[in-house]
Amino acid sequence: MTPEELEFARTFTDREVMSSAISQLRAMAIDEYYATTDESERKELEKRQLLLEFESRAVLGDDDISHSIRDKVINLYGPMLRKLNGVE
Repeated sequence: MTPEELEFARTFTDREVMSSAISQLRAMAIDEYYATTDESERKELEKRQLLLEFESRAVLGDDDISHSIRDKVINLYGPMLRKLNGVE
């Protein structure tokens, strides 16, 4: 990374990083949605991606809901993403 890229990367807040992580999970849910033909599974995946879309935006706020979502990201989504990306 160039010094300019590194400085740009440092400007992201924890909330923005969490929003990005949730968006990554949403993209995976959308990919699963299009890959499956089972209608009941598709409905569940649609609900999941809508929830993740809401969470990716709400986590940027500064209220009780955003704090709850941040806890969820740290305790649930973080380990899921680390496992999916082979970090652990």
